[in-house]
Amino acid sequence: MEEHEDLPAVWDEALLARTRPALVVNHRFDRFRGEALTARLSALAPEDREIVHGLYEWLGAVEGIAGATGDPPTERARRLRAHLDANPVGRRVRAMQSFGRATAALGSDPVIAKVLHDVRGGPLTGLLMMLQMAEAGHAAPEDLLRVHFRVRDHRKIMRGALLELDDPRRERDRSLKRHDVQLLVEKWSGARVPVEGDGGVREVSVRLDQRFDGSVCESCIEFTALDRVLYNLINNALRHARGGGVHAVLSAVPEGEPTDLHVAVANRVAPADAAALRGRFGDELGGLFAGGYSTTGSGLGMRICADMVGNAYGLDEPEDCVDGGYLGAVLEGDVFGAWFHWPLVAD
Repeated sequence: MEEHEDLPAVWDEALLARTRPALVVNHRFDRFRGEALTARLSALAPEDREIVHGLYEWLGAVEGIAGATGDPPTERARRLRAHLDANPVGRRVRAMQSFGRATAALGSDPVIAKVLHDVRGGPLTGLLMMLQMAEAGHAAPEDLLRVHFRVRDHRKIMRGALLELDDPRRERDRSLKRHDVQLLVEKWSGARVPVEGDGGVREVSVRLDQRFDGSVCESCIEFTALDRVLYNLINNALRHARGGGVHAVLSAVPEGEPTDLHVAVANRVAPADAAALRGRFGDELGGLFAGGYSTTGSGLGMRICADMVGNAYGLDEPEDCVDGGYLGAVLEGDVFGAWFHWPLVAD
């Protein structure tokens, strides 16, 4: 188990135990390959297609610089700032502020709406602010690793969710290759993420406790689906965290002969947020995963979590996922916690 003494725990063991059902049953006959909640790029309005192509190429250049591990960090930081001077972050921020409006005007499509949500959110949420700091010369060389993880993840999410964007790379992402839980640990353990709120930008820390080590996905594209769930949960926690940061626990169930990854994310919330949740849902917070409820956004992020987990276990409706304990949420005092399961890769 990996501990972080400098970051306070939010989960306590009694509350965490309530998030683990007695049994998790996989109803699929074959393994979920991660290919869900996708849309064709050609289904987007021309204005949005242009934004997507520009963002993907711009992030590709950033990935090439931040991930060039053969170069000294100071040189990479210098090259990154020079690239951003020539290709300003503000241009991308403005583009993403309008992204999706033209497509939404074409008509309502729930799947496309979820794809647009993850293209404008996910890793990009904190990444653009990280890059703004780098552009202003305030990012230390060690921050390059955080940038690299996020830009790599977001480009994978983009080409996983949007068919026709980069199909050759997407095809490589589909090839069989085991992905271990350590890939989650390396990017979330001790992470610090800038978050924008009413009081300006603040940095929220993530504590991650690792209680399992093993394979969780069979391909990059499946791991991207898992990432889409985790980024949505952690982004929600980062936005609402009030003191103590975000606390994530990675474990496996059942004990002894584990078959499923159990991911639990918790944060302390402001009294107004707790009151709003109790007023809307009472003690049954599973309704969050039906979508449509949010104090700061569209509410789609939680529904996307339910859709992906449902696909992984062969369940049709968010209610099925919640009723079976495959994912859920709990509010105890000022602690809000959410969790989900994902099938492990058999040895």
